Amino acid sequence: MQIGYVVNEKSRIPEMVYDKLTKIHRIILNPSNCRPAPGVIDAIKNADCIIIGPGSLYTNVIPNLLVNGVTKAIKESTAIKAYISNIMTEPGQTDEYTVSDHLNAIIDHCGIGVVDYCIYDVGEIVPEFIKKYNLEGQDLVEQDIEKVKGIKFLAKNLAMVSNEFIRHDANLVVSSIIELICDDLKYQDKQNDPQYIMLNTKLREEKRISKIKKSMKKKELKGETLKNSKNTNIKKSKSRFSNKYSERMASIKESDEKAKLKMQKEERRKKEEEKKLKKESKKKEVITKNKRETKEKELEKVSKPKSARGRKKTPQEIREELLENLKKTEE
Repeated sequence: MQIGYVVNEKSRIPEMVYDKLTKIHRIILNPSNCRPAPGVIDAIKNADCIIIGPGSLYTNVIPNLLVNGVTKAIKESTAIKAYISNIMTEPGQTDEYTVSDHLNAIIDHCGIGVVDYCIYDVGEIVPEFIKKYNLEGQDLVEQDIEKVKGIKFLAKNLAMVSNEFIRHDANLVVSSIIELICDDLKYQDKQNDPQYIMLNTKLREEKRISKIKKSMKKKELKGETLKNSKNTNIKKSKSRFSNKYSERMASIKESDEKAKLKMQKEERRKKEEEKKLKKESKKKEVITKNKRETKEKELEKVSKPKSARGRKKTPQEIREELLENLKKTEE
């Protein structure tokens, strides 16, 4: 690690990086005198093209290059040496790494002469899938190719989405490598070489098959569009953008619908709560009113004289009361 710590288990590297807020400084093999598997050095010597990557930079790519004799054999080989850059960064290993950071790490460990070409991805990836990786601390590898000298860069469409994971498309990677080898043979004026003819034929066939697959996919999408338009009796033509991002648009629409339903549900809940509060308030007012009236009646009853509260008036009292009322009226 950059702060001087040594981690012996590769599984603990991400944990140490995050705990100590540091980065990987150097990878060392233990034991340091390990030998390559039988046939590896011969395969490197006889290769027409040596491919490095893609994979975990510090736990897969570089350790294999550090095995005794491997880097030396690659440097001495006359084959094309290409590095396939990772599409996404890896948490705890290559956080915020760019293409140049990946290449510089390889050069720092193995020296110059291990990589001649770097093939990096420029394909379009739907933002929703990238967002899922962002939530796990990963991001697209930035393509700062101008920061590395002495290496040729090839921009290719390599990415694909498989089971909601961003991956290198093996067929596209192979096609890119074959094209690189063919261009090199053509540069050497070996168009009539059997190897060139074979690889060039394979490349053309791969492109033809890829074109057919794309055409079939477009027809399927078109067929679904026509079917939907017949069902709804609406004649509309979809743009290329609509066909390309139909899944993304459907996902966004579904998300909006869910948000709308949630808002409606929340509004209904608020209205019900307000209604309930009003009902309770009204009930409290009625109870208070009844209590007040009862209390007033009790007070009125208490304030009356005993003669008026518990005894009937006699005929004499009635006559006297009537006479008093007549006198008041005359006055």
